[in-house]
Amino acid sequence: MGKWKGPPHDNIPRCGAKTRPGHPCGHYAMKNGRCRFHGGKSTGAKTPHRPIKHGHYTKEAIEERRLLNLYLRDVVDTMDEIENK
Repeated sequence: MGKWKGPPHDNIPRCGAKTRPGHPCGHYAMKNGRCRFHGGKSTGAKTPHRPIKHGHYTKEAIEERRLLNLYLRDVVDTMDEIENK
């Protein structure tokens, strides 16, 4: 970050978070005292706050899919028998 050192950039507050080697982060801080990489603005919730319940993995739904697959296999087997006659 050598090109940004010196006036007028001297008095801009820096982030101050520690990097992996232990040096302080050199990015410019925002109002909260950290840069955008180390605790900047929140992007907000990606989904609504309420939990979405779909019931796809309930016992009843699993059993229903299992039975549907069995019926479908029977239909396919019957169709194969009809075609081979």
